[in-house]
Amino acid sequence: MLKQVVDFGIPAGIFVLMLIAGTEMAVRDFARLMKHPRPVLLGALGQLVVLPPLSFLVAAAAAVSPFVATAILLIALCPGGPISNNYCYLARCNVSLSATITAVGTLLCLVSIPFWLKVMSGSSTFDPALMYLSATKIIAQLIALMILPLILGMILARAFPRAIERRNVVFRLASFVIIVSLLLATVWAVRDQALTLAGDVVLAAASFILGAMLLGHVLGYGMKPEERPVLVIESSVRNIGVALIVGRSIFDDLSFAKFVAFLTGYFIVEVAVIIPYTQFVRARLAGRS
Repeated sequence: MLKQVVDFGIPAGIFVLMLIAGTEMAVRDFARLMKHPRPVLLGALGQLVVLPPLSFLVAAAAAVSPFVATAILLIALCPGGPISNNYCYLARCNVSLSATITAVGTLLCLVSIPFWLKVMSGSSTFDPALMYLSATKIIAQLIALMILPLILGMILARAFPRAIERRNVVFRLASFVIIVSLLLATVWAVRDQALTLAGDVVLAAASFILGAMLLGHVLGYGMKPEERPVLVIESSVRNIGVALIVGRSIFDDLSFAKFVAFLTGYFIVEVAVIIPYTQFVRARLAGRS
């Protein structure tokens, strides 16, 4: 079961997830980059520059194993995840800005991921397997499983705008179900090993998420009330699909399954932290209207 999920289920799930994310984007959203570049560039580029060094600090402060340190690094390398759009929708803040930051960050990660892996690969804090990664292979996988379905989703949204809009909520729910299903199916196969990671996962994930939220808050200084929370959410919500793609290039089947268990724990902590934050933002914005 594990091999089928890892080799077929996860790549197919990532493709569909990014296809759904693409349906929430439009070419006009990228015009925001020209008219209002500051929130987009700070939201997309700021996290890709600052979060990898933050993962190093978290790993050192928490004194976790090289495996957990590497898992946090891979999370930090990822752009904002499509599910951040759902969080912004719950918070009633600027969903369009969130979608644009997600799209731009996804493109920029084709450069930032190989760069940071090269920089971090010599550190004893992380798994030695980082030294043997093929940047070309990772970029090819990211293009095939992330960029192409994202573009295809945008094309479908442009060709069938009314049909896509009517099913928007269904697609958001589907993206959540896909993530949860992929993670749980893999974790079930290595449930015994997953339990041994629980303590380190909670400590490392909570530390990283709170640090990332603080980064987003700082990056959003001086922005509109409905824009600043977007940067907080985008900085703290990572793209699980990208983490799975890069992690599959590093770990063997068993270690990769443990990595998926780590991502599951991380996702649980993320939801536990971000959902209350979205409700806080929603109430605050409602009070201003």
